[in-house]
Amino acid sequence: MPGHGGLALLQFLLVAMMYASMVFIWSYVYLNKSHDKINESFLAFLSVILVWMLLSASSIYSGSSLSDLILKTVYWISMLNLAIFFLQFVYRLLKKKLDWVFYSIVALNTLTILSRYLFPIDYSDPTFWRMDELPVAPLMSFIFSVPALYALLLIAMRYRRVTDPRLKVQINYICAGIGLALVISVFSEYILPSLFHINIKLSLMYFAIFIFVSFLFISIMRHRLFNLQTKYIYQKLFLNSSDGVIILHKSLRIMSINRVAKEILRNSSIETGDIVTRYIDEYQFDVNYKQHETTIRAGDEEHTLLMTQYPIDADRPDSAKLMTLTDITAKKRQLQAEKDMLIEKSVMDQLTGLYSKQYFMDNYYTIGQAEPNGMMFTLLFIDLDDFKSINDLYGHYAGDEVLKAVARCIKEKIGSGAKAVRFGGDEYVVILENTDMDKAYQLAEAIRISVDHYDFSQYGDHLSASLSIGIVEGTAPVQDLVVSADIAMYRSKHNGKNRVTIFSDSEHPDAAL
Repeated sequence: MPGHGGLALLQFLLVAMMYASMVFIWSYVYLNKSHDKINESFLAFLSVILVWMLLSASSIYSGSSLSDLILKTVYWISMLNLAIFFLQFVYRLLKKKLDWVFYSIVALNTLTILSRYLFPIDYSDPTFWRMDELPVAPLMSFIFSVPALYALLLIAMRYRRVTDPRLKVQINYICAGIGLALVISVFSEYILPSLFHINIKLSLMYFAIFIFVSFLFISIMRHRLFNLQTKYIYQKLFLNSSDGVIILHKSLRIMSINRVAKEILRNSSIETGDIVTRYIDEYQFDVNYKQHETTIRAGDEEHTLLMTQYPIDADRPDSAKLMTLTDITAKKRQLQAEKDMLIEKSVMDQLTGLYSKQYFMDNYYTIGQAEPNGMMFTLLFIDLDDFKSINDLYGHYAGDEVLKAVARCIKEKIGSGAKAVRFGGDEYVVILENTDMDKAYQLAEAIRISVDHYDFSQYGDHLSASLSIGIVEGTAPVQDLVVSADIAMYRSKHNGKNRVTIFSDSEHPDAAL
């Protein structure tokens, strides 16, 4: 068996290993800490334990100098507040607000620490549970044990009510650590000295505390007791994400929201605890959205968002949800503009910018064929006089420019209340809804005069153009109105061109020849 020196060295090495292990645990928790109150309270509890262990070892060799007295005082205060810090950790763990019971226990503990200077107690061994002066020492021991006893009571009460299996396992780990620590403590402080007359001082007490801290740490690592996250990950993946990120409780309240999400929702005043449906009307917690489009209104504008949502813990039905938001308003508008452009190209004549004949056929030509709907139309059928001669004398480029100029004159005169169609090579149709014949005739005359006075000399010397126009008024079918207006247009050509003719019911196709 080793001698006293070897046993002391062995104890020292064991204590050093335990201390180093707890320093490692402290460093790991500190480096991975967040602003979570549970995490912070555990770190504070562990810090006090490390201070007490370090100073308890050094106090064995301390003297009576001022620095030694200061170390002893710090040692004494840290030891007597261990249970207080443990109680605070339990409050945070169980999500219980610090109440009057907690503050009363803290006040009683503090007054007891101060009162020790009023009693002539031997402090050569400042471990309070070893003091035997009656009745002060037992009373002080009981008072300093109250925070730990109350913490155990809270844990036991919560364990009976808890339904979350993960939290139950976490409490099991804590209870196992407490149980082993108590067994080791009783063995060290009572059984060894009383039955075997062996005093190994605080070596086993250090081991008991090491066991307890280790079980807490195992619970952290295996069951995510705390929301451990590095500052780097938190900032990079959440705060500085290019997408909007929101964490939501089943009560529809916002648990956390990053800056980008506030910008996407056009509201910088959104705070934790706000109801999310104030900002996203159609939101439902139970729906796991996947690239779902939704709209929000900010001021007078409507914005389109892409929303994805899924539970943070898929194994728990009441798990919080993580939502990502992407603003696709600009992209949506661009796609709509491109779609409108494609539609416009499909319905517009590329040369003149008027509606195409296909558009007219699809939207007007068949109206009223099956059954007249009673809608009144006035229709102008416009034809360029002698357009073939223009092409022959001045070329097709000049002919195209004349067609475009006529289209500009038509659009300028009809405004936005009518539709102009390029019906054929040099033929145009204007559709007027609910316009009487007098106004239609005035409009046709204005178009004819505009073209007649147009300066075409830039496209060829002595180049001019004129229109023959036929007008008809009536109800659908529009197909019949086109035939009638065409007849009236041919009557204009027969009577000398460059004129407007109103269709007469007495006319028929042969009359225009």
